[in-house]
Amino acid sequence: MLSNHHSPFILILSGPSGAGKTTLSNAVISAIPGTTTAVSHTTRLPRPGEIEGKDYYFVDKSAFLALCDNGEMLEYAEVYGNLYGTSQSSVEALLEQGKNVILDIDWQGARKMKSLYPSALSVYISPPDKDESKNRLIARQQDSAEVINSRMSSYKEQESHQQEYDHTVVNDKLSDAVDQLLRILHYS
Repeated sequence: MLSNHHSPFILILSGPSGAGKTTLSNAVISAIPGTTTAVSHTTRLPRPGEIEGKDYYFVDKSAFLALCDNGEMLEYAEVYGNLYGTSQSSVEALLEQGKNVILDIDWQGARKMKSLYPSALSVYISPPDKDESKNRLIARQQDSAEVINSRMSSYKEQESHQQEYDHTVVNDKLSDAVDQLLRILHYS
């Protein structure tokens, strides 16, 4: 089991908006002690209830680009008109503390992280279909219709990269998806 290895693991989760990546991350964190998510930087504004330093580090575009220019970002991408990225210091600090690290990043970031951390396990989270993905985005009531439509416009592109991952989990029924993800972690 990855969680019993002597060194901590990195789990990369990717998939389209509404696939359930955050929910599955939280399930893994609950099931495997010493597991946490790496807090990403973003240029987007906080959603209601999001906390600086817990959900994201919210920075303006110039500060984000300065981190990139200084080589501090392991991976970054523009997604839905905002910049998102993972700093090396945030991941390395968690690994040095012996923590398992979950990264919720897009396919571009996953590709980059796999090149930097070849032993990282990558899992693509897929909703059962595009309509269900959109329904989940509407149900969470955090984004405007315009933002939801923007997120849905990249659905096909996101799905086209799932073969690049070590595993795919279809998140149709949450309990089944959690079980499948934990089995993958157990046998990897």
